[in-house]
Amino acid sequence: MWKYGSFKRLKKAGILFCCCGLSTKPLSRSSFNFRRVLIVSKMTRYEVEKYYNPDLNEEQLKRLLKQRGSDYDSLVKHHNLHKNYEHLVVNAFESTGVETRTVNKLNLNFEAVDECDAVIPVGGDGTFLLAASRVRNSTKPVIGLNSHPARSEGFLCLPKRYCIDVKSTLNKLLQGEFSWLFRYRIRVTLKGMNVSKPPLHLSEKEVIFSSKWRGTNLGENNEKSCEKFEESVLPYRALNEVFIGECLAARVSYFELEFPNQPVTKVKSSGLCICTGTGSSSWHFSMNRLNVKDAQEILKLAGISHSIKIDELVARYNDSLMLRPDDRRMVYTVRDLISAAVWPDPPGLPSRGFCDFISVHSKCLDAGLVIDGELLYPFNDGTVAVMEILPEDVLRTVLLIE
Repeated sequence: MWKYGSFKRLKKAGILFCCCGLSTKPLSRSSFNFRRVLIVSKMTRYEVEKYYNPDLNEEQLKRLLKQRGSDYDSLVKHHNLHKNYEHLVVNAFESTGVETRTVNKLNLNFEAVDECDAVIPVGGDGTFLLAASRVRNSTKPVIGLNSHPARSEGFLCLPKRYCIDVKSTLNKLLQGEFSWLFRYRIRVTLKGMNVSKPPLHLSEKEVIFSSKWRGTNLGENNEKSCEKFEESVLPYRALNEVFIGECLAARVSYFELEFPNQPVTKVKSSGLCICTGTGSSSWHFSMNRLNVKDAQEILKLAGISHSIKIDELVARYNDSLMLRPDDRRMVYTVRDLISAAVWPDPPGLPSRGFCDFISVHSKCLDAGLVIDGELLYPFNDGTVAVMEILPEDVLRTVLLIE
């Protein structure tokens, strides 16, 4: 339920929609009414353990965690730190007359997001991605607060100094001392048999072995008469990345890739990752970054003098891997691309590159398409995924003005 304040009418910055980039000038403070916020709470490890072990009392839970080698006292401590910070955020908003409602991943849905004026993830990057995935338009601001800045980075959240002093930060927001930053997201359209079914969540312990998931495997679903070809635009937009690959990591992933004005290419690899500008500093960066040792060996083989500043060269290369969040391009990586004999077919496909459209035709046995590391859709033989970036799918976030 919503917690009601005094319905004080608050003024915020006006909406300046600029999909090509961000504006850094102060905006009008009179055209956006800021009355309801949805607080999306991080589900702490302690809460997760309580959820999966509902029949255990505290002493039994403590013994179970100890058997696993986990520190019960530490989990409780960090849970309390997060909850105390969350209460601080709620009180800060309500003291200015803003209504609040608090949800976590168990009761977060599209309807709750639709009813608020702004979404406030309180946690870290995982909580921010969870909240952003339920935002269906470009008019709803998402403003992340890191609940434990001393322990986590929270790259998608406001800078640490603003997360520490919540009241001052809220005053800056209410006074319009910020500009909009529009982060591009990936839209996914699935084509295939029964592709409109809801996704599974990777946070569910039983996800890989549940009958709900295994029943979609090739050769295991005998209800052929119930299958029908569908085309479904997924309701979730990927803020970081879309990953496609076999669920069993040791199994080769087999796809047909199609880019605009290029021939269809058959590819075998250990998966495909398609990132946004926001996600380029995460998984994409980790997969493609160059380390100093490899750079030294390359220069040695090339006969280039070691007088070159290798550290600076490596840093420049790694920096070039990252895009701005308002860059409209996607960047793909074919992970561990098999480049031998007849693969890829035809030859010549770069293992990494930019695109604004990509179509992937699955030839996999038991694969999944995963949005932002959380939402899992079956992606088996015959299923097609089309990924593109459209202006209407951007995510509205803020940059505080110093």
